[in-house]
Amino acid sequence: MLIDDLRSTFLFEKLSDEQLHTLAESGTEVTFPAGEVLFHEGQLADSLWVLLNGELELTRHVGGQRVVLDTMSHPGEYAGGIRAFATSGTSGGYRATGMTRRPSRFFQIPSDALGRLLDEWLPMAKHLLDGYVHTLESIEVAVRERGRLISLGTLAAGLAHELNNPAAAARHTATDLRAVMGRLATLVGRFATGELTPAQVALDLQAEAITRSAVEPRLSPIETGRLEEEVALWLEEHDVANPWDLAPSFVGAGLDLPWLEAAAQRLGTEGLSGALTWVADTLLATALLDQIDDATMRISQLVSAVKDYSYVDRAPEQEIDIHEGIEKTLVILGYKLKGGIEIIRDYDGNLPRILADGSELNQVWTNLIDNAIDAMRGQGQLRIRTQHAGRAVLVEIVDQGSGIPSDFSARIFDPFFTTKEVGKGAGLGLDIVRRIVVDRHHGEITFESVPGETRFLVRLPLASDGSGAML
Repeated sequence: MLIDDLRSTFLFEKLSDEQLHTLAESGTEVTFPAGEVLFHEGQLADSLWVLLNGELELTRHVGGQRVVLDTMSHPGEYAGGIRAFATSGTSGGYRATGMTRRPSRFFQIPSDALGRLLDEWLPMAKHLLDGYVHTLESIEVAVRERGRLISLGTLAAGLAHELNNPAAAARHTATDLRAVMGRLATLVGRFATGELTPAQVALDLQAEAITRSAVEPRLSPIETGRLEEEVALWLEEHDVANPWDLAPSFVGAGLDLPWLEAAAQRLGTEGLSGALTWVADTLLATALLDQIDDATMRISQLVSAVKDYSYVDRAPEQEIDIHEGIEKTLVILGYKLKGGIEIIRDYDGNLPRILADGSELNQVWTNLIDNAIDAMRGQGQLRIRTQHAGRAVLVEIVDQGSGIPSDFSARIFDPFFTTKEVGKGAGLGLDIVRRIVVDRHHGEITFESVPGETRFLVRLPLASDGSGAML
């Protein structure tokens, strides 16, 4: 019966009886009820499906929506099998999702078996198809690599910008500290020779001031400015050298006019200027060391964030926390968020971890958030929402930009298509997003857009049944 069905199709009608028997032995006759998904877009095309009777609908994500590409209803129509021609290093994935529309019967033959038969029966055609598929796959690989370089460029630009600030601060602070240490060395020499007295009182005041500075005063900028002026005028009235330079150190350490009056009584007129300069420069040196510590800590945190972002030294696929990846991405893109972007987080506190490639998903968040920032021209609210949706997690990224024109909706995920100005976009970001979400993680990505609000929705499965189907 199966051989007769195969012979009646246009696909196999030219095969000999011997070839038909060999073909039938290499495959399997399978039946499915209506509504059954045979394969998913992006899943490895390990089989060729030949329709014997029934109906198969082929759909694909286009413009954030599922679009029906074709409906197979004639015996002999086929789908899949691309792995029969895929060479080493290529994907050979299904280009669409196939679902039966009514009870259907198929002839299923593994792609490797199909490849062997074609090589035996039609070697020239097999070579031509091998070359054709290899060329297509090479083009796709080149596009993906170009996309990764663009993502790397975005990461490098953000990292360079974020590292530059603490690095420049540490360099500037080190220069100031060197000058302070020079002044302190001079003062130590003057205390040692007896030029400045009383030395012991100065050292006692120094220890007291450092202890007091450990409790930072909480003053507003206006209050700080007023106190610095009062302290500088007091120092000036008491003939202390460089009063306006010393005042910020005293105020910053919480040393007010009563403390200065008490210090003046203990030091006397002759020793006041040198001792207070000693105390102020000591406080300044301590503050500068704290600034260097803060700057180097910031650099260390950024390096750690990049390491976590890229999942260095971790398995490619593991259980990951979606929120952790999003937060690391926001750190990397921090330089683009400072101009006027407000982040509104609406995280599901009970969101389960998912099995995924964390570094690839971070590319998804990077592209979507970066696009949202550009769409808002650096001003507005960026909302990120997560929720547990059945057997999947849902991530929504919403911006307040001008929206995506309806004329572009069908092409938004196409490679090299961009709505950005010339020179500002390569048109690969959303293509990378679609490939990672749909092809690699068997999820879904859609979008909704009106002027003033564009919402990208990423749905990622919690688990897979082994065939790429979302559970």
